[in-house]
Amino acid sequence: MRSRNRQERPDVAVVEAARTGDAQAAEQLIRDCLPLVYNIVGRALDGHSDVDDVVQETMVRVLDGLPGLEHPDRFRSWLVAITVRQIRDRWRRGRTTLAAEPLEENAQEPDPQADFADLAILRLALSGQRREAVEAARWLEDEEREVLALWWMESAGELTRQELSTACDLTPQHAAVRVQRVKERLETARTVVRAVTASPRCPDLAGVLASWDGRPSGLWRKRLARHVRDCPQCLSNSSDLIPAEALLADLALVPVPIGLTGLVLARTLGEGSAGAGASTHTAASGASRAARTLGRLAAKPMAAAAAGAVTLTAAGVAWYAATASQEQSDRPALAAPPAASSVSPPSGPSASPTSTPESTSTPTPASTPTASPAKTTEARISGPHSLRSVDNPGAYLSQSGSLGVLDTVGAGSSASTRQAATYTFVPGLADARCYSLRDATGRYLRHYAFRIRLDSDDRSALFRKDATFCPRSGSTAGSVSLESYNYPGRYLRHRDNLQLWLDPSASTASNRASRSFVLVAPWT
Repeated sequence: MRSRNRQERPDVAVVEAARTGDAQAAEQLIRDCLPLVYNIVGRALDGHSDVDDVVQETMVRVLDGLPGLEHPDRFRSWLVAITVRQIRDRWRRGRTTLAAEPLEENAQEPDPQADFADLAILRLALSGQRREAVEAARWLEDEEREVLALWWMESAGELTRQELSTACDLTPQHAAVRVQRVKERLETARTVVRAVTASPRCPDLAGVLASWDGRPSGLWRKRLARHVRDCPQCLSNSSDLIPAEALLADLALVPVPIGLTGLVLARTLGEGSAGAGASTHTAASGASRAARTLGRLAAKPMAAAAAGAVTLTAAGVAWYAATASQEQSDRPALAAPPAASSVSPPSGPSASPTSTPESTSTPTPASTPTASPAKTTEARISGPHSLRSVDNPGAYLSQSGSLGVLDTVGAGSSASTRQAATYTFVPGLADARCYSLRDATGRYLRHYAFRIRLDSDDRSALFRKDATFCPRSGSTAGSVSLESYNYPGRYLRHRDNLQLWLDPSASTASNRASRSFVLVAPWT
């Protein structure tokens, strides 16, 4: 496999200088290595919230171990081997036990980069089969994702096979066997993703999925793969899959968040690593706080950054405006905040809304070229409502256990049935300009593997994005469609079996009607 970014990798001279305590060389070494480490850890840990902690701990160990590195020309293999060990240590210890410094004044804020698959899809504007490949990785076991992360980097030209085998502590022959096994399981997972997200879905598969909780796993990959292998319809759906190597070739690395770069630099250069003196350690404590503040601000919407760099002189950390601009450009475009007025509910469930909100156009999200132009209502929705289907007038957005369904509700329905079809609109958990829908038990409507379900808020960044929907114009006057916040171009929609899914938009009248609802007075 050719090495696309070999010219960007640290040369032996930089490694030697960092070994002798050159702070500038140490900083350069971190900047050169951080993207690779971040991408390996992110993919291997499936986007768990301690990815940033593992990355920081890895870089600390790298700089601490540099003086003992006997062969600087083998630095790359040594770096990846340390990364893999840190990933395995994390699995053994369990989650969130690493000693990363919290954001003192904002320690309770969820990590905005908690889900690596979503981050890759949004930041790299992935679509089609590349997007499916990223989603398929969620169906692998932990050990399989470790090898997948390394092979992914090899396929993208960031690692050689020798570096991969050294990191796994295997001979090239044994490494090839491990890689081939994971590639086969990834391809199987891709067929499963195709089958699960197909519309219409195979009727026989629906029976297999009856007890599925909507969460991808290795166990369910095996169960569903048995059906896919023996089902002509499901096999036909995946007949056009391109080999994963072709999809990953020349695929860019997911950019490292600007806040994480600052934390790593401040922590590693401020702890005496790579020969830094006590004075550097003292000065970096203040820089660490500044880096965390800048990192937190960089994760929020911000205006285009000025050209040049902002320098944290205490720790020698340069913040390049180009990175901040990339942070902003990777975020999905959203409509301007709607007016503060609320929609008054009508007098009864069968009535139509008392006012028809006007619509204004908003830009298509830059990270999703296939997204259609968005429309958003100007009036602000608040409080409890029921959502009546446009193409099934007697059916309402409801729930069956933890899964979202379309259910028939009428005056003679039981209290529990009416309650299940009532949702309170609150400001979106991920963005207050959109909405989250909460049921009477406090659970939120969210999507998981594109299946609509109801879950309690676990306060993770991923949950908040999954549970946030942005209103768009529906297929009829006064109706509304709910577009996913973190999957622009996908809408909450009912399928023929009345199950609710997050499906891609289509220009057909039936598709638009099946994702359109009329807000009416709550059944409760």
